[in-house]
This record gives sequence, C-alpha cells and structure tokens, in this order.
Amino acid sequence: METLEAAAASGEAWPTVLRTFFVDGTRLVLGWDRAKSEPEMLATLATDRDSARAIRAPSPGPPIDRAGLRAALERAARFCTEHGLHLLSFEGEGPGEEPLGERRWFLAVG
Repeated sequence: METLEAAAASGEAWPTVLRTFFVDGTRLVLGWDRAKSEPEMLATLATDRDSARAIRAPSPGPPIDRAGLRAALERAARFCTEHGLHLLSFEGEGPGEEPLGERRWFLAVG
C-alpha cells in the first residue's frame, strides 16, 4: 500500500483515520454493526497521542476538526474504492433506521 504509506508520511489525516478506526492489526474491521460515529472518532483522535502525532496538527488543540475529519473520511473512501473496499456511511442506528443526526462510517468488502 505504497499510496497509504506515502500519504501518511506527508502528514495527511486520512491514512491515520483509516488505520485507527477500520484496521485492527492485520485485520480489517468490517460491518455496519462496527460503525463509528463522527463525534466518537473526533473524541478518540483528540485523546490518542499517536494519532495526533501522525496527523501533525498545525496548532495546539485537537488534531482534526469535524470538517477535516469528513474530508479525511471522504479521501479514505476514495482510496478504499480504488482498492476493492467500500468505506460507507449512514445516519441512524443502522441502515434503514431513524436518523440520529450523526453520520456513522463502516468498512465493507464485495
């Protein structure tokens, strides 16, 4: 995954977001039942020193804001699509459920 490594080395946020929430060691974290909400991701990134260092925040404070997270997730989704994976999102408790007002993201294959 040369592109992933190069993007991470240049300080882009999307590789860190992808690795932090959708990769567990050498395994992918798959399924809508393992979806993460954007507020949950922001909270994790704000307290995870390794993630903050990897993203290389330009100023003190959280390493990434909501708009930055959404942009990172959208770029990660493009990367996943290029590599036969699907980083998808929905609003609600699960697909087809009532919206909660927060977007949840999950990884799928197929």
